[in-house]
Amino acid sequence: MKTHAQAVVIGGGLVGCSILYHLAKLGWTDVVLLERDELTAGSTWHAAANIHGLHDNNNVTRIQHYTMNLYKELEKETGQGCGVFQPGSLYLAKTEEREHQLRLQEAKAKYYGLNFYEVSREQAKELHPLAQFDDIRCIMFEPDGGNVDPSG
Repeated sequence: MKTHAQAVVIGGGLVGCSILYHLAKLGWTDVVLLERDELTAGSTWHAAANIHGLHDNNNVTRIQHYTMNLYKELEKETGQGCGVFQPGSLYLAKTEEREHQLRLQEAKAKYYGLNFYEVSREQAKELHPLAQFDDIRCIMFEPDGGNVDPSG
């Protein structure tokens, strides 16, 4: 059994597996991942796993944008699906404050080159026929939003 490694990653959840992947992409070969159970068997397996390109924190926005692109690259690179489902995400504002927040998000999306834009109630109804939008002030749509199977 090996007793030394250049890096030891503890935990085989989403973050641990991502760290191991990125170290390997950087050329590290003496890396070990330790997991006490099965991969993604901890908190990762029941995470909401929502994916979207925007966040209030600019650094998190960059990471989310990178991650969305990484899922697509991994599927091409490995031929293995990552469990990504991107039907798009609707963001709703019932209050003036929330509408202001969404409009700031829209401006930020333009800055980052992300798709995030206002849609009408009718367009929202086409996207989500079961929802009611009568009392909604503002509706934004992010076509790339969705979720991913955390253990996919």
